[in-house]
Amino acid sequence: MQNAPKITVIVPVYRAEKYLRDCVDSILSQTLSDFQLILVDDGSPDGCGRICDDYAARDNRVLSLHQENAGQAAARNLALEKAAGEWLCFVDSDDRIHPDMLKLLYQTAQESGAGISLCRMLESPVFPPDFGRPRDGSYHLETMDEENLLRLYDADAYPGWVACAKLIRAKFVKAYPFCPGRVYEDNEAVCHWLIPAKKIAVLPEDLYFYRTNPNSTTKSRFTLKRLDYLWALERIQSFYRSQGYRRLAERFLERYVTAVENACTGVRRDLNRPELSGKIAAQARRYLRREKIKLTKRQKLTILEAAYPKEMSRFWYAAGKLKKLLRRGGHGA
Repeated sequence: MQNAPKITVIVPVYRAEKYLRDCVDSILSQTLSDFQLILVDDGSPDGCGRICDDYAARDNRVLSLHQENAGQAAARNLALEKAAGEWLCFVDSDDRIHPDMLKLLYQTAQESGAGISLCRMLESPVFPPDFGRPRDGSYHLETMDEENLLRLYDADAYPGWVACAKLIRAKFVKAYPFCPGRVYEDNEAVCHWLIPAKKIAVLPEDLYFYRTNPNSTTKSRFTLKRLDYLWALERIQSFYRSQGYRRLAERFLERYVTAVENACTGVRRDLNRPELSGKIAAQARRYLRREKIKLTKRQKLTILEAAYPKEMSRFWYAAGKLKKLLRRGGHGA
């Protein structure tokens, strides 16, 4: 590619041989053709690496990179080193995008002056037959103040805190890339891109097809990697507290307490390692103490009951007995 492209599309690839061609074809079929596509084979043990090389040999917009398996974050960061576009778009290797997605996101960003433009994400295990229908490209603009950030995070159809279904100025991502070796790494990174963007343009149409997979890292039975969700929530809370966004920090604190509860339950139910629940709760206490975050009584009880269910059950039983004895004593007096 002689001239710098408008957009660089980055696709980390791992164990996606079944869907990879559909993904890449949906990108190469875009009505906006001025883009660079970087495919990063993350040491995939199937035929993904060969598929990536085949596309690179056929289309000079495609760059195929290979690395030893190091995870999605490392694969995306490797692509960032080669990304030539002023704008970045991230696509997962088993997903597909609407033929007009890049054009509409780019036009919207140019017209509005937004640092990020995003669209709705359609989540389904089956690709819908009417997904490619024409879209009108209407949008609304939001400044990145606390109120709008709260609304963005609460809107389930909009991917507020994942990397996909967005067009992002490359300088924001390169200033704060992904943390290698982590899962949920984009949840943590995105909050650092939203603030400098100052404005985001929101397209109210589903232009990104997210293929739900019950066997994926984030959807299947609990694994130790899912403890990274706690790490991401800790980092997000700390960041928003440093920005003075108290309500956002409190919103993510609620998510954090729920995530600690789910993690404590998960290690017992799916891993049969009840001893880990106490360690998870201890890590949460260390984090809260370090950040000087005070929990409500309800939040404290939620964590204690999840981490120490047997002990808390005995505690509540004993407390109930004591309460009855005190009542009898009061009546006797």
